[in-house]
Amino acid sequence: MQRLTRLTGTIGAALLLSACATTPSPPPSPSLDTIEAELAMDIATLADDDFGGRFPGSEGEAKTQAWLAQRFGQIGLEPGAADGDWTQDFALVRRSPATEPGRVAASATRGERRVAFSQPMLGAFSAQDEANFSDVPLVGVDPDLEELVPGSLVNRALVLPASAIAKRANQLEAAEPTVLVITTEDQKTYDQSSRFFSRSRWRLENDREGMALIMISPEDSAALMETIGRNADRAPDGHGVVAYDTMLDARISQQSERIETANFIARLPGTVDGAGAVLVLAHWDHLGDECGPPDAADRLCNGAVDNASGIAVMAQAVELAAADGPFDRDVIVLGTSAEEMGLLGAEAFVADPAVPLPTIVAGLNIDTVAIAPRGEPVVILGAGETPLDYGITEVARTLGREVVPSDLQAAFLRRQDGWVFLREGVPTVMAGGTLADEEVFQAFLQGPYHGADDEVGEGLELGGAAEDAVLHAALIRYFASLRTYPGGGN
Repeated sequence: MQRLTRLTGTIGAALLLSACATTPSPPPSPSLDTIEAELAMDIATLADDDFGGRFPGSEGEAKTQAWLAQRFGQIGLEPGAADGDWTQDFALVRRSPATEPGRVAASATRGERRVAFSQPMLGAFSAQDEANFSDVPLVGVDPDLEELVPGSLVNRALVLPASAIAKRANQLEAAEPTVLVITTEDQKTYDQSSRFFSRSRWRLENDREGMALIMISPEDSAALMETIGRNADRAPDGHGVVAYDTMLDARISQQSERIETANFIARLPGTVDGAGAVLVLAHWDHLGDECGPPDAADRLCNGAVDNASGIAVMAQAVELAAADGPFDRDVIVLGTSAEEMGLLGAEAFVADPAVPLPTIVAGLNIDTVAIAPRGEPVVILGAGETPLDYGITEVARTLGREVVPSDLQAAFLRRQDGWVFLREGVPTVMAGGTLADEEVFQAFLQGPYHGADDEVGEGLELGGAAEDAVLHAALIRYFASLRTYPGGGN
């Protein structure tokens, strides 16, 4: 009963003050010099050779997860994943097309005519190791059709020349063909396309989306088109689809690699039930020990800036903020894995979130911050996409920092974990000085980025990182308070 009375009073006070809420002055923080020194120690640990470049599934991951648990446990946070654990486990899979005889077989049948594709071909099924198709109708599309109609190719196999892939690539997901049969007109086209379609990428093991890709040789392509015959001249239906009256049968096998990895999740509980949560995130992973050419003397990608610096700033910001807590809202701290593989840790979280996504009122992503010196303005990556801009601007103002626009918004918005949350409707931004000086940022991209030179040394700039730690501590306080940010939560 005492807790209920306290919560009721807190909510009532928050509602009364919401109309005239002002940004609170942050409590005294350690000096920027002290914060820089602490950031330097944390970055040096995470980017040490002993962590092996923090590749998912490696011994470096185990050391990183242990460091995160110790660091945030000392701050006073509790495990935030399921069953009272610090980690959210998931698996990654990378599948490669099989080309060995017997592992890929396909044929096309029209009436009494049957063509078995005997030449070596590539088969890739994005979401399964084994896939079998029986009597799937082969179809084409009107070459004058500008856009494939969504859903028009469900349960069909689309025959498409390799030369038309560039035009149709972005339309295929919505059209949903079961199989894509890629024809080639000559050996040069086949060889070029083989290199492209043999590239494999990591994806979540439980990701079942995808389509089969079968590329056939020039000889098999000619035989297929001969079998299709005059059907190719038929008028398309209302969706621009041409029925070929021909059926595809195929068996596709793939080779697969698997990695067990995990997101790190911690939680600082709030005091008001139903008030929602503030999410603070940074990716802990990097590229491991195969960075650069095979004959390079140093092949270890330590990832000091990308993203040991982001993890260090996140820890420092949460520690500074927690000293002034607890807050009305929960603060969820997320260290994502597999960002470098395609934002896959963020994808794993939104697929199975530790808190319902609609209850996250603000998300703050921290990535690649040890670049800008002190005194830089703040850029909001995601400006105009969320209701957070006003609060960030007000908080920055109280710290003597101006918020400015950046021409890099379009190029980098979808290249960081915050995009995955923003795409799902969670208001998430990346705010700080990293993008404020385009020349400095581009120098990093063209220099040590994703290379063996991204390591602790004299060139590591921590002035702006210290200011960004103070900024994020203030942002956590602002968005975790019902008085200063009453919106959202339910």
